[in-house]
Amino acid sequence: MITESLFLISYLILLPIAFMFPFGGALAYEWLQYMPPNSVYNAGAFSNLSLVMGAVAIILWLFRDKKTMPKPTWLFAVFVIYAIWLQITELVSIVPNGGGYAQWDRSYKTLGFTLILSIMARTQQRIEAFLWIVCLSIGNFVIIGAIKTVISGGGGNTVIGADGNILGERVSFAIAVTTIIPLIRYLRDYATIIQLTRKAKIGLDIFTVLCVLATVGTQARTGFVSLGVLSVFYFFKSKRKLTFVMVLPILAGMIFLVAPAGYFTRMNTISDSTESSSAGRIDSWAWGWKFAADHPITGGGYHTFLLHQTGTFDNPMYLEAHNILFETLADHGFVGLGLFLLLIMGMIFNCQTMSKRAKKIPELAWAINLGGMLQLAMWTFLAGSQFLSDATQSMPYELCALSLAARGIVERRLATEPKEAFRTNLGMAKKPAASAVVPDLAPSPVVGRTGPRVVTANVRHT
Repeated sequence: MITESLFLISYLILLPIAFMFPFGGALAYEWLQYMPPNSVYNAGAFSNLSLVMGAVAIILWLFRDKKTMPKPTWLFAVFVIYAIWLQITELVSIVPNGGGYAQWDRSYKTLGFTLILSIMARTQQRIEAFLWIVCLSIGNFVIIGAIKTVISGGGGNTVIGADGNILGERVSFAIAVTTIIPLIRYLRDYATIIQLTRKAKIGLDIFTVLCVLATVGTQARTGFVSLGVLSVFYFFKSKRKLTFVMVLPILAGMIFLVAPAGYFTRMNTISDSTESSSAGRIDSWAWGWKFAADHPITGGGYHTFLLHQTGTFDNPMYLEAHNILFETLADHGFVGLGLFLLLIMGMIFNCQTMSKRAKKIPELAWAINLGGMLQLAMWTFLAGSQFLSDATQSMPYELCALSLAARGIVERRLATEPKEAFRTNLGMAKKPAASAVVPDLAPSPVVGRTGPRVVTANVRHT
């Protein structure tokens, strides 16, 4: 009753903010996706209020907020086409009795929200605010999970997120926790909404360690793979490689101390194809490929793996995909898988291009780092998702949306440079006689700050 009342009070405070600032409503909607009212606050009677918040944010944004096109346009178009294709494949689904309805319901909401997010997040501060919401919402379960891991030596299924949402299963939770680590590192170094003190940055360092411990506590082999991939990519991306090499053994020692006895034995079975769960994954992948070969265009629709029934008449069971690529392939055909891969690879390429172009202006240093951290987050998610039976996870689409939004900010800033240079040349042409200090309130093309400009005579113009 107390938690339910606290939730309702918080919601009623946030709702007027959504009316004043539509993006604030989008942030509240994201918070409720990761921390659903029914499972986190025992507010089952208000479980649909997240949809109200999301609807208010989107409707007011359509009428009141400024619209800016994400960049590059071709990647945004791929995003839109992919979202439409998934709706088409569900229309021609062959899965009986609406077996894929739950996946479709989550998917269209996720894709619709993230597409709008790529347009709404048109400033650095908005992107940062969204990252804070994601990291802190998942962090709520990270802290609890890390404490359980240290006290009990891991907890298997006990170290998860909120029951009933995308974090309510230990594999999904392990992937989400490892994926936010690069985002936490970005906030530590480039936060602007909250001016971080030295102690606050140390707190985010501790938060990073807690993410590692919570991942160990899930005892999910997926988490181990994700951490391994993240470590390798982070080493090559980091400018502080020596510090990373020094910290890594300390983290490994902490894992050794808190991990349960069977943890390392379980991790050793990752490459064993004869182990029961590994053999089951291979069987699932083989079936998914064969099904897609028979239905190459549209696949079978959401939850196609339901068609592979096993078990008994009284207790029917089915294969799980255990891989989002094979799940996408079976559900949406080779067309759907191709669009998904194009979206993901396009996002990674977009981040790389954004980082390179942002180097032209020192004030865009945050975009250089963000591009690298978004890449790391996506590679980490992809590594873990090769063992995940849920292609409707919101994380990869949120990363795509943020990369589109950030690239748009960078391109709009770069677009101002030629105009400033033209004004500079024009001003110099009007005063050819002698040197003079001319006040210029436009951002400098070098440092992006307001300041005086020295105009010198006898300068050749081109």
